Amino acid sequence: MKKLFFISLLMLFLNASAQTDTDVPTDRSLSLELFGAHNTIGINYDSRFKGNDGLGFRVGLGYGYSEKSSFLIGSYRYNIHGISAPLEINYLFGKGRHHLELGFGASLGFYREKLHAQDVFIPYGNHSYGSYDITYKHSTFGYFMFGNIGYRLQTNRGFQLRVGLTPSINFNDKYCLQREWFYPYVSFGWRLK
Repeated sequence: MKKLFFISLLMLFLNASAQTDTDVPTDRSLSLELFGAHNTIGINYDSRFKGNDGLGFRVGLGYGYSEKSSFLIGSYRYNIHGISAPLEINYLFGKGRHHLELGFGASLGFYREKLHAQDVFIPYGNHSYGSYDITYKHSTFGYFMFGNIGYRLQTNRGFQLRVGLTPSINFNDKYCLQREWFYPYVSFGWRLK
């Protein structure tokens, strides 16, 4: 089912990029995004299929980093970082400069995981317990599904501002990255002529 969804999403992007309408110019933009579907930072190309509102798509390239740690009985530190390519279908509601932006997509990437665990047991009486120190590194393909709920400001001079939330949809398989439920984002861009 997931493979069918990814293939359908790819076909929709390819079909949309092949369509041209000379009567109504499409609105296209490049932007820098913090957090959201990129996890940390990324760049996006965004285009409407027709005009400057309605249905469109976004393709990006970004870098993400996340770290978790614990220092209770023993300790561990886990981090993951990598390069991802978010793909999104979105819709802009509203006319003129102010828009409500709703979207759905998938972020595909290549990630490097590292886990360092260390545990020292508390001595009891005259007995001393051993300790362990483990480091595990792993590279893998990973993905996650996401939504997009936000506000978009498009000025007549070309500046674009996007702010909103990126809800994550987590599946329980070995390639799905587990993320927080909501990631905020802010994006600054420029409309292309």
